[in-house]
Amino acid sequence: MISRILNFSKLFLLPHLRWLIITLITGLLTAAASGLGVPLMVKFVFPIVFWDGAGEQPLLMQYIPSLQQIQHSTLLLLACASMPLVFAVRGVAMWGNHVVVNVLGIRILESLRTTVFHHVQQLPIAYLEGQRKGDIVSRIVADTGNVQNVLSHVANDLVKQPITCICAFCAFLYLLFSTGSPEMALVLLFIALAAWPIISFGKRISMRAQQAQAELGELNTVVQQNLETQREIRAYALEPREIADFASASVSYKRNLVKLVKYQRLIIPIMETVTALALSFLLISGKQSGMGLEDFLALAAAMFFTFDSMKKAGQAFNRMNEAQGSLMRLEEILNEENPIADPQNPKQMPPRVRGDIDFRNVTFAYDTGKPVLKDINIHIPAGQIVGLVGPSGAGKTTFANLIPRFYEVTQGSVCVDGMDVRDVTMHDLREQLAIVGQQALLFSGSIKENIALGKPGATEAQIQSAANAARVSIFLDNQPQGIDTVLGQGGAGLSGGQRQRVAIARAFVKDAPILILDEATASLDAESEREIQQELDSLAQGRTTLIVAHRFSTLRNAHRILVFDHGRIVGDGPHDELYATCPLYKELFDRQGAV
Repeated sequence: MISRILNFSKLFLLPHLRWLIITLITGLLTAAASGLGVPLMVKFVFPIVFWDGAGEQPLLMQYIPSLQQIQHSTLLLLACASMPLVFAVRGVAMWGNHVVVNVLGIRILESLRTTVFHHVQQLPIAYLEGQRKGDIVSRIVADTGNVQNVLSHVANDLVKQPITCICAFCAFLYLLFSTGSPEMALVLLFIALAAWPIISFGKRISMRAQQAQAELGELNTVVQQNLETQREIRAYALEPREIADFASASVSYKRNLVKLVKYQRLIIPIMETVTALALSFLLISGKQSGMGLEDFLALAAAMFFTFDSMKKAGQAFNRMNEAQGSLMRLEEILNEENPIADPQNPKQMPPRVRGDIDFRNVTFAYDTGKPVLKDINIHIPAGQIVGLVGPSGAGKTTFANLIPRFYEVTQGSVCVDGMDVRDVTMHDLREQLAIVGQQALLFSGSIKENIALGKPGATEAQIQSAANAARVSIFLDNQPQGIDTVLGQGGAGLSGGQRQRVAIARAFVKDAPILILDEATASLDAESEREIQQELDSLAQGRTTLIVAHRFSTLRNAHRILVFDHGRIVGDGPHDELYATCPLYKELFDRQGAV
């Protein structure tokens, strides 16, 4: 656990070294003013306040003879002034410490969340598709918050409180042995006893915290899935099932959280009981040895700060155990290697490629190890429109996804204009591609902003031209602010066909030489498909285009069709030739009827 904390500290604390140093300095001042200042003030300053000027002089005046030359009234004034001074130093240092700790915590949280989110953006799509989105959200939001608390507040307490404890303990030892009653040193056994719950509960807290964070991730997944599928839930009257699933996840999270809180809070009554027993022992022993009230108050203050700082250090230690579960969950993401990475010395792609595509002895398999594509050898010349057909699971979409390197080939190579896609940066490669998928996923923002995503920095004229080419303009008059109308999440406010037109406009404005249409009309009704097919045909002209299709009506302008079956290409040619020579193509075509 300590090594894990140190690794995270090196990554996220050291970049904010200046703030960390200020935190430690203010923490040290607070610790010294509390652990040493208060007990010693009770021992040495209080007697001056209550000294009437006659009789034996207070110890401080005996230790510092120059104080004897000061008038009694002035000495009294100085003594009284020293008390608020000590507490002022303690208060200002404590205030400064809290402020700086919060600033440091905010900076750490920003850095940590950004690092985790950035790493998630680099991970393969296959990894993200295998994870529950709600759990990833929980890690980025909740787990980073827990770690931030450890790296700032708890880390600060693990420095400040032990120092306070050491200062107070040193003051306690000095006062204890200066009383001439060493038999009271047995009170030290209570300090050893107070350390027991801190050590004992650590493992339990770590285990419960990890379980609680996992349950929170499950709870987030249930909520996110529910909100994303509201239409289906209402249509099939699944509300009772959803409520039961949420209640089950919530109860499980609550059960672990209750156990976690139980162990967290149990340390407080144990420590307070031990403190009360120690004070009682000190009082009885002091009374028997003839200790005065002043000595007892000074010892009691030193003992209080010793036990209080131990209690707070123990709570901080247990919070660190609690955050270990979050650290482990974040490490799982941060340590996840990205097998699809940019080359160390990438080749330079031209600003605009011709669009030749070659699959050379390509075999691809997912993590299961069973090949999805087998020994694919195909050449697609620039500007050719190619349809990809075949039964579900035959490998059509996987074939298209290998071009932008959404997945990495297991064997062989995919080349664009003769350059292996693994030899260039993914940014340069994907700048040459435009993709329109089955689901037109739009972002929160205006229609214009969603179109401009295809080409950051696009001019108003380019955006308007793309909107006209995709026939977005035909429904803008019905929008409150036209092209500047702000959409909800996922493009809420537009119909399916309208969202697809915006996605097509995004591809138009990008003007990439290679176009991938992945069942771009599959989710639309027949009328919407006929309308949008014209825009897609226009978009495909002059570009190397791959059309993944279940509906053969989308392939009427294809120069060539590839037929996939069980990961192999079993047919390659124009429609008439395939219909006559490829039984699978004929079967699929006849099943849908004439184009």
